[in-house]
Amino acid sequence: MVRNGLNRLTGMVAVILLLTLVSGVTRADAWWDKKWQFREKVSFDLSDKGAAIKENLIDMPMLVRLHGGNFQFTNAKKDGSDLRFVTADDKIPLKFHIEKFDPKLGIALVWVRVPQLAGGGAQDSIWLYYGNESSTPGQEAGATYDTGQVLVYHLNEEQGGPKDATSYANNAADFAGTHSAPSVIGNGYSFKGGEKIVVPRSPSLNFAKGLSFSAWVRIPQAQADAHIFSWQDGSQSIVVGIDQDKPYLQVGSVISDKKSTLTQKAWHHLVVVADSEKKTGVLYIDGKEVSTIALAGALPSPAADFAIGAALTGKNAFIGDLDEVQLANVVRPAPWAAAAFAGQGADGKLTAYAQEENGAGGGENMTIRLIKVTARSITFDGWLIIGLCTFMLLMAVVVFITKYIMLQKIKKSNEAFLESFNDLHDPLELDLEDEEFKQSTLFRIYRAGYDQIIYWAEKHGAGKEEVVLNNSALNIFRASLDRASSNETRKINAWMIVLTLGISGGPFWGLLGTVWGVMNTFASLAEAGEANLSAIAPGVASALACTLFGLFVAIPALFAYSFLVMLMKNLNVETRHFIEEYSLKVEGFHGKEEA
Repeated sequence: MVRNGLNRLTGMVAVILLLTLVSGVTRADAWWDKKWQFREKVSFDLSDKGAAIKENLIDMPMLVRLHGGNFQFTNAKKDGSDLRFVTADDKIPLKFHIEKFDPKLGIALVWVRVPQLAGGGAQDSIWLYYGNESSTPGQEAGATYDTGQVLVYHLNEEQGGPKDATSYANNAADFAGTHSAPSVIGNGYSFKGGEKIVVPRSPSLNFAKGLSFSAWVRIPQAQADAHIFSWQDGSQSIVVGIDQDKPYLQVGSVISDKKSTLTQKAWHHLVVVADSEKKTGVLYIDGKEVSTIALAGALPSPAADFAIGAALTGKNAFIGDLDEVQLANVVRPAPWAAAAFAGQGADGKLTAYAQEENGAGGGENMTIRLIKVTARSITFDGWLIIGLCTFMLLMAVVVFITKYIMLQKIKKSNEAFLESFNDLHDPLELDLEDEEFKQSTLFRIYRAGYDQIIYWAEKHGAGKEEVVLNNSALNIFRASLDRASSNETRKINAWMIVLTLGISGGPFWGLLGTVWGVMNTFASLAEAGEANLSAIAPGVASALACTLFGLFVAIPALFAYSFLVMLMKNLNVETRHFIEEYSLKVEGFHGKEEA
């Protein structure tokens, strides 16, 4: 019966595990190229929970920010030349270029041209592949942008003037200000009040149809009518400036209102759009429209170079920091401004990163991958609790295996003993030297009663065959059987306390690790002074791992304890029946009849 119950239990467990593996484990079966060992999903959220952009976006250059919290730099080449970006269906490679890739600092900035993003949705994504030592660089800076984008300055140069990232190569003249100034996207340029960037006139800089200018701006103080973008030739002019702390657009003699302000010492994304066809100009700050003006006519086309950071003459100097200056000869819509702010800002909600997948040749089991990620997040205190839980689990396993083997040996030996005992005419005629009885608890109980009878017989000068027991002797005999039974029960129950402690103590150890880990997480957040999901998630994962290991101890210990207790109860029932039968046989064969 016990064996049948065990078989049924084993079958049920196998079925449950099979269903879990089939329904609960996700595999990344599609893999763009087996030569790349790792990949990571980059998702875009245009819903109300993300960037809240209702319109579709086409051919949008998206900034992919990689850091130690969302990317394993050790799995990629040191220069990032093995990076590849592929559409969500794992079919079409995307155009991209790297602005910065620094494994030592754990920072990478990559611009990727995303074909389309559905407005109001959160389903769009791309794949980032890496981990191919034999790969060659695959970036194409010019192809990252559409034909309307005529100038992009990342301002990440350490010396000299800025280089254009587009295919038009509208490189600027030298810049005498501060390079490598910490910025919102890597590094930028710092203007002290006498510097400017001069961009030579070229055929691509033709804004007859429209103009779109964008830049990240930080002002440390009020500006004396500073020109961030200035294109002037006599009476013709296009100026994007800041008067005090108020940005504005000026086309010829028409100037936008100066109502919206820029917070000093804070980064703001400034976008200015001028439409020759609709004869309108729009000013955006941090993705939101703040001002609109009606133009007198089509945009002018001054026959001059244009300047960034001051007027071409050197007047109207800008004091502050600039980063990511972009210029297009097409009209960028409002969703473009919103997406640029949400996607490029450090706190933008547009882009999200999934965990790394390992799968050279088809992908790695997601459960295994997440276990690896969690293991990397566990802190020292977490490992301490997990170590204690693991030790308790190992002890429980040892006790269970030892007890199970012992009970099986006892069962087999008891069966052999009962077979011989039931065949006896005189209950005291059993062969005490039979090797089959060594593991039998019933035999040891039998031997205790037998020895008591022999002792009583020797004391009263009688042989084993002629011994006659009175009521007092029989009571002593029965007491010896009970004492021997208690001793056997105590031996069988030895070390069962380990399983009991595993059942009751394991979850408490896990809870201790969880509380400790969460406490450390919030202490770290308090020290850092800011909260974000990438900072909280590893600490919480470490804390919950402790709870998981506590349950890993308690659940197997509970099943093992219940199973062993069932076997022990069967053994105790068998023992009680034997003692009763043994006592009756001895009393019937050697008991003294009362007159």
